[in-house]
Order: sequence, then C-alpha cells, then structure tokens
Amino acid sequence: MGRDRGRIIHFHIFKNGGSSVDSLLNRYFGSNHLAVEGDAPNDVMSSARLEQRLRRLGYFCAVSTHLGRPGAELRDYIPIVFLRDPIDRARSVYRFFRQDKTQPEHALCADRSFREFVDGVLSRDEGGSVIGNYQTMHLSDASFRADVRPTAQDLRQALALLSSWPVVGVTRQFALSLRRFNSAYSDQFPGLFVGAPRVNVTKETYISDHHEWTEARLELGPALFNRLVEENAMDLALYQWATNRLAEPDQDEWDLAVGS
Repeated sequence: MGRDRGRIIHFHIFKNGGSSVDSLLNRYFGSNHLAVEGDAPNDVMSSARLEQRLRRLGYFCAVSTHLGRPGAELRDYIPIVFLRDPIDRARSVYRFFRQDKTQPEHALCADRSFREFVDGVLSRDEGGSVIGNYQTMHLSDASFRADVRPTAQDLRQALALLSSWPVVGVTRQFALSLRRFNSAYSDQFPGLFVGAPRVNVTKETYISDHHEWTEARLELGPALFNRLVEENAMDLALYQWATNRLAEPDQDEWDLAVGS
C-alpha cells in the first residue's frame, strides 16, 4: 500500500464517529496510519501547515487529525469526514465530558444536568463553539478567527469544500456511509471499508434524530432548546446537505436497478 494508491486524511471532528474510522484505518494500515496534531491541545493547523508537516513524515498511508483543517493544499489526498445532527451531537458531547474525568470540561458536566451544561456553554463569549455550529467552524476559516462563530460565508465555504469530495459520511448512517466510501475507493483500498467496528460510543441505544430532538427538548425546555437549534443553524444546513447526498444512489446501485 503506497503512494500510487493515494493517501488518506481523516478529518476527525469531535464526537462524529471518528474513533470508529480510526479503528478501521488502524486495522487496515497498521503502523502506516498516523495521528497528526498541532503542538498544543488548541493548536489548529491550516491546510498549508498540515501539508508541510505531512511532507516531513516520509512514508505513510493514512493520517487522522483533530486539529488539521482541510484546504486546497491537500487536494491530492483522499478525504474522509463524517457529519452529525448537531442536537444529537450536543447530547453526545455532554455524555462524553461527563463520563471522561480526563477531559478539561469534565467539571462542567460532572454535577450538572444537560440543561445546565448547554446554558453554561452557550453563554460563553465565543458562542459555545463546542456545541454551536462546531462542524461548520471545523470546515471553514472560522477556525482561525478570534471569534470562531461561523458566518454565512463560512457555511458557503464548507459546503463548497464538501461538494468537491466524492463522499461525505453521516455518523448515524455509518454502515451506508462506509458502503459509499467503499464504492468510491475499493479499487485503491479493497476491504478497507468492510466490517466496521463502532468504538467510543457513549450511548448504545439510538432510535432516530427525531427521538434525540424530542429528548433534548424535554431536557432543555422550549426556550433553551430553541436557542440550541438557532446556534446550530449552519450545522443543520450542512447535515441536511450531507444526508440528502448520502441518500442518492451511487453507481453500483444504479447498475443494480438498471439490471433488474
């Protein structure tokens, strides 16, 4: 497995199923799957800086990064990213912080309800970015501003980026997403996207996004729930785009339909 097949960058958006993707990459590539991060926990890397770092690594087949950001300098790499319903994601972020005592944000959740957590985070000056349009921020230039709250231009930038990629995964449609990745890349990486484990799951029972919204509304009350939805308007647009695109039949499904 070498450079002639292309090399993968997994843009690991926090609480979007990235640990399961990393498990796939580890299983397939072994020591040739690397984690590449900044020099500090909040050291976000531009695509140009990430590309420079990758050039210094020597041989590898795939990398995963929380802090590296996509961009034109990385056009020769194969991108993997997953998006998630932001209300479902907010509940997962809360559970993760509450369960993991090593997280700096654990103190925000250890003795607080979901309602108290959301109210506290959204009241911060930076707009509660960890549960407020976080995915749009991650995929746009908003990552590099002092005020990371995304604008309409950031949403357009993120949508243009995702539209240029062959596949965009959806966390809660993990199996279908992997089929799409397999359809796109099975010639280069046969078997990579087959038989996926799910790891680092904070809640085993998932019914639907609608159920997660209903639970969130009950936990937060109407006013705070509506505020959380408003603070995620751009992420909701990204997510709707991704789910619509994932629902489109790929070439293999068209071939089966025509053949039948």
